[in-house]
Amino acid sequence: MSGRTLNCVLIALETSPIHMIREVIGNSFALQLTRWQREYSDEQALLRTLRLGTPDLLLVDFADSGRAQKIVQIAQGHFPGTEIVALCEENVSTLSALLKFGIRHYLTPSHKLEEVNEILNGLAEQLSRRPAVASTGGNIVSFLPAKPGSGASTIVANTAFLTSRSGMKRTLLADFDNNAGVQSFLFKLKPEHTLQDALNAVQDLDGDIWSRLCSQVENLDVLPVDLEGSRNAETAQVNRLLQFFRQMYDLTLVDLSGQLDPFAMETLLESKLVYLVCTQELACQHLLLRKVERLRRCGLDHQMKLIINRYLPKHVLTPERISEMVGLPVEIAIENNYELANCAGENGSQVKADSNLGRSYRKLAEILSENRVVAASPKRTLLDYLTQRFQRTSTQST
Repeated sequence: MSGRTLNCVLIALETSPIHMIREVIGNSFALQLTRWQREYSDEQALLRTLRLGTPDLLLVDFADSGRAQKIVQIAQGHFPGTEIVALCEENVSTLSALLKFGIRHYLTPSHKLEEVNEILNGLAEQLSRRPAVASTGGNIVSFLPAKPGSGASTIVANTAFLTSRSGMKRTLLADFDNNAGVQSFLFKLKPEHTLQDALNAVQDLDGDIWSRLCSQVENLDVLPVDLEGSRNAETAQVNRLLQFFRQMYDLTLVDLSGQLDPFAMETLLESKLVYLVCTQELACQHLLLRKVERLRRCGLDHQMKLIINRYLPKHVLTPERISEMVGLPVEIAIENNYELANCAGENGSQVKADSNLGRSYRKLAEILSENRVVAASPKRTLLDYLTQRFQRTSTQST
């Protein structure tokens, strides 16, 4: 079997009889659960789930056959390379629907654990020989400060600049912090157009219009923010703009204010990865915990990682303790050098590459440049993970 880990997305109700599936897949190393959606959703929410989950295998609960069929239609239309498996009862009407959509694999509650294990492993072997599912566009990575002043804007500015210099990624830095909008200051820009102009033009946005709206700093494209107008943007406008970014860039880094308003939430939900930027101070840790709890309730648990800024090695709150307390992995700890970062910002230049700060920013840029934009991996449990596959043919007995 190929060493490639295959992505699975599960759309199944909490009441669906999937306990045997979870038991089998919880012990698999061949597959990983990238999304579990516990309800039938509308088209926009489904496409978001599939974009972020990038499934090789999509498992759909046919408890509500009509809504399940709509999900299958949408998935086949937008992600034709994805294998679809039905969770269903074995009856004439359901099997006829599966044949209509060309769905060859299904699993029923009547399967025994040994059968589920055999079916899943067989399908995993088949899918491992297929090419990886093609990407649906560039990645969006958001930087969210746990507390204002945590240094997220400086981190994203230097990381974006270094990523663009590598030449490996078409990179955009989008300033969505309408409380401060410091990216124009950090890059010494005097932009004629801002985020609000992009939102106003989003219905007709194309490459020619975009080239007049964004600013350039060497190989890096920058979309500065206005401080007032974009506050009232509709989520549909924000979503359309983010999809345009996916089409135009391999990597979009978004600088957020830290407020969890509808504008920010739409961005976070569309992000492949969310970096929560914090410091070791107690007030920041308190706000970090509250923010993480809020984002978990919104289904962002698997997208979040921590960046510890202004890190003091002798501080009692080590990266390990912060990670354990919050329940999120730490991507990087950036040592404290506030004076150097502030001086570089005032001069409109980047932090020197041979400094501790510069090396940390370069390491983060390398992570983002080397296709390592991956979601967090919490401890695997039967309730959280789907990592196996199954097949059911019409010749199998019930």
